[in-house]
Amino acid sequence: PEPWVCLSLYHLAREDHEKSIAFVDKAISLDQQHAFAHYLRGSILLSSHRPDHAVVSFFRANDLQRDIPSYEGLVESYLAANKFKEAICTAKEAISQAPRDARATTLVGLALAQAPPNQQGAGEGKDRAKRALKKAMDIDPGAPRPLFALVDIYASEGNFETCVKLLQDGMDGTGATKESSRTSSTSSHTNTWVKEHGDIIQAKLAEIYTLDEKYDSALECYHTAISMNPHNGLAVQGLERLEKIMRGLDPDDDEMQEEASEEYGGGEEYY
Repeated sequence: PEPWVCLSLYHLAREDHEKSIAFVDKAISLDQQHAFAHYLRGSILLSSHRPDHAVVSFFRANDLQRDIPSYEGLVESYLAANKFKEAICTAKEAISQAPRDARATTLVGLALAQAPPNQQGAGEGKDRAKRALKKAMDIDPGAPRPLFALVDIYASEGNFETCVKLLQDGMDGTGATKESSRTSSTSSHTNTWVKEHGDIIQAKLAEIYTLDEKYDSALECYHTAISMNPHNGLAVQGLERLEKIMRGLDPDDDEMQEEASEEYGGGEEYY
């Protein structure tokens, strides 16, 4: 089934979901025990905004091979389908399978952060989400996903000062809490990620400065991000939006953003 899986991946990269799903279905018909094929099918369905169907494929992949990627797919699908209790329970199950994996701990934080208060359970909520994400950063200080998720929580609360500090610490490679003992290998991993993807942190920092109406600082960060990676679509589109705001124009006018998206692509997602 591997050649069919490769063809499916090729068409998924080209955002041709119809052909991608057809080829992965062919792979599964040849080997129904192929865990990655089921995982890939779930990813295609999730990208096609069909989270309820994606859950079935991710569940099958997880049943064949319990690993963090299949748990990530399940949690993301449940969240996309607004099934928050299922997302939280699945995230907790991921931790029981891999208690020292930052990705599993991050899933709990993401699920709790997005769930409405009446579905977070007793004693759970944004504060618990923060604790989970900070723990994930302790386990893997170089992991971008818990960093950006934590920043988004503080931004939603209007605590922009904490957001800036978290992102600046991330760029400096000091994102873990003081209690975390960092080995040389962990430090090297963190520094490598920052060196390769520092433009993403700069773009996120610019986004926070924009929300905080510190436009000069935001402008500087966007230009830094684009100088590091001219194809960072998030930075290009963010800069276009910021320039509108500074000129007193409507930043939600999509015409310029669509032009930037066509020229530079969507850029990398934060997490």
